[in-house]
Amino acid sequence: MVNRAKRSSLGTDGGEHPAPGFDEAALYTVVRDAVKDALLDVIGTVLLVGIAFVLVIAGAQAVFSALSFGTVAVGIGVAAVGVYLAAATLKIIPPIRDWF
Repeated sequence: MVNRAKRSSLGTDGGEHPAPGFDEAALYTVVRDAVKDALLDVIGTVLLVGIAFVLVIAGAQAVFSALSFGTVAVGIGVAAVGVYLAAATLKIIPPIRDWF
């Protein structure tokens, strides 16, 4: 058990003092930039998955309401692009720029 009188005579709140040369402003800047990048990544991922979802739905709709083989081919292509976009965004498969 810690002696309260001895602890209060130290004049601290029990926390450790920062190391000499510790710059709180630099740490704040680094943490702020990291959080900003993370939030932008989340927003970008959600938007790209949303666009991929719309492409898949549009492709499926084109396939099921097609009157000719050309419309079916276009619908399958649009749906395939949507599936690829979602998979690449979620890093299930590598992006196309890494294939070459």
